[in-house]
Amino acid sequence: MKPSRWKQMYFEKEIDCWIVDWGDQTGYKMRCGEWFDLYLGYGKVLSCRLELGSDWYIITGQHEVRFYLKQNETYQVDM
Repeated sequence: MKPSRWKQMYFEKEIDCWIVDWGDQTGYKMRCGEWFDLYLGYGKVLSCRLELGSDWYIITGQHEVRFYLKQNETYQVDM
C-alpha cells in the first residue's frame, strides 16, 4: 500500500508554532511565508502560504484571500 502524502499539522501552544508531524519526535516547525497544500476533503486541495499577524492564517489564490487557522484543529497538509 502506498503511504499517504498527507501529514498532520497541529498547533503547539508552548512554542506558539504550527508543527507538521513527519513521524519523528520533533516534527517540522512551520515558519511565516512557507507554502503547502491543504487537504479540504473529497479530493479538494488548496495551495496556500502560512502567515502570522495577530493570529496565524493562510493566504491563497491570486487575490490573496485570507483564512484564519483554528489552533484546536489538526489539518492535513503536503509540503
